[in-house]
Amino acid sequence: MEKQGCWNGMGRRGCMEAVADLLHVELREVFAVEGVAESLFFLAEDGLYAMAVQADLLGTLSAEELEAARAAAVLDKGCLADLLSGAARIRMEPFVPVEPDFYYYMADDNTVRGCNWHGTFADFAHAAAGNCFRTEAEVLRYLPQLEEQLKARYRAERGLAAPEEAGPTDELSLFDELPHD
Repeated sequence: MEKQGCWNGMGRRGCMEAVADLLHVELREVFAVEGVAESLFFLAEDGLYAMAVQADLLGTLSAEELEAARAAAVLDKGCLADLLSGAARIRMEPFVPVEPDFYYYMADDNTVRGCNWHGTFADFAHAAAGNCFRTEAEVLRYLPQLEEQLKARYRAERGLAAPEEAGPTDELSLFDELPHD
C-alpha cells in the first residue's frame, strides 16, 4: 500500500495553511522574525520564504517593491523550524491608522470593536498599546501575542517576576482545610 504524503488528509497546500494558522499569519502575509534584522518573511503553499529586505522596513514598502522582493525570495527551512519549535517568534507589523482610517481593537470587555481614527485619547492609547488592526481577524489572530507583550512590558516596568505556574498541590478544593495561623 502506498503511503500518502499528507497530514490529516490534507495535501501540500493544506499543510502550509495549517502551519500559517498555527503561527497566526496568513499565507503570503509579510512579517518579521524577532532577532533577524536582514530579512522579511512570508509563508507560501510550499514553505517559508525569506526576502532580502531589512526587517525595519516592514510596512513601508510599496506594492512594487514588495512584489520584487517576493519574486527574489528564497526558501528558508531553518527559520521555519525555529518558528515551529518556539526558538524564534514572529514580530507583527504595527498598524498606525491616520484620520479617517477605520481600525479594529480589542475592547476591555474582550469584544472586538472598530471605529474611525480621529486622534482622540482612546485612539492614541490603542496605538500606544499596539491595539490597532486592519481587520477583525487580525485582532483575534494577534491577541495572544499582544497580550503576552503587554504583560511582559508591565512586569518589566515594575520589576515584577513572571508568575510561577501552579503545581498540582498548589490548588485547593472545597474539601481542603485552610492553614490556621
